[in-house]
Amino acid sequence: MKTPLTIIACVSLIAGTAATSYCAQDAKAETAKKKTQSPATKTEELASIDGIAITTADVERTLRIRYGPQIETMPAEQRASAIKQATPQMAEELIARALLLKAAKATKGKPTSEEIAKAVSDVKTSMPPTMTFENYLKSAGHTEPSFTAEVEEELLISAHIRKRINAIPKADDKAIADYYEKNKASFTSKESVSASHILLKTDAAAGEKEAAEKLAAIEKLRTQLIAAKGEGFDKVATKHSDCPSSARGGDLGSFGRGQMVPEFEKAAFSQKIDSIGEAVKTSFGYHLIKVTARTEGGIQSLEKVKQQISQQLNGPKQQAFVRDYITQLEGKANVVRSAALTPPPAPAPAPAPASPKKQ
Repeated sequence: MKTPLTIIACVSLIAGTAATSYCAQDAKAETAKKKTQSPATKTEELASIDGIAITTADVERTLRIRYGPQIETMPAEQRASAIKQATPQMAEELIARALLLKAAKATKGKPTSEEIAKAVSDVKTSMPPTMTFENYLKSAGHTEPSFTAEVEEELLISAHIRKRINAIPKADDKAIADYYEKNKASFTSKESVSASHILLKTDAAAGEKEAAEKLAAIEKLRTQLIAAKGEGFDKVATKHSDCPSSARGGDLGSFGRGQMVPEFEKAAFSQKIDSIGEAVKTSFGYHLIKVTARTEGGIQSLEKVKQQISQQLNGPKQQAFVRDYITQLEGKANVVRSAALTPPPAPAPAPAPASPKKQ
């Protein structure tokens, strides 16, 4: 059994997220697949699980769901090469998913309508700025009902795996504390801040008049934000900021010293959390900064890294369990892989040269 370490169940299900993979499970799904498949695409069967096929079309569709924006922007030749290279790994993930889904369905469990609606909503709100949910469905060959049905399957698999993982003995407080004491140096953090900003770009060639106008404009925005006690900073950034981060409401994430230009860094690391600082001039233009969190440097406390250590100690055991469980499921199923997924046997070692005879 060739079970990859990063199968959907092992990564997304343990993490508690709804994965978006695809495997034809019944006649209805197979019909939908044929309708959305391009006639020019030659479909080959890669594997079958108890007679249900996994094809190259299934693999390509899954890759488009998972990596849609990246794949769509590739030149055709590069895209074809990338899909071909990823096919064996993705096919193994789909085999694993099919086995887990069959086992999960046998338990007669079912996610609630509220859980399904929340999972679908989470996907909708996580779309990148350049893609709508409707375009996402179209690129994946889905309708909203078929996508919702697939999410329901993922939740079913997730609950099935989680129930079994929860039965695995977990590292107790003593094991976690011992690990912390032996590895304290690895829990040393550098000082960092999390911040958002609004940028009004200036052009050095445009002269002082434009710079003065931009300064006046950003001061006006600052006055509005101070009056609102910082509320709505993300909306103002989305509307006015000239930085690509405007698509995220100005959010720059977390950064340490040395990662930003000096003027910006000095302001960000000296500002109070949630305050709207003075306008900052850099080579890019004028900035308004809102610091949302600060992490002091030094060795982090056990309490702060307890969850992280727990994941480090329990994660490998959980992954090993999932691999072993899928191996057991495959042993009870009729899984047939095509030559495309079955590596050729290793060549036999060459015979050792005969020792020369003595004359």
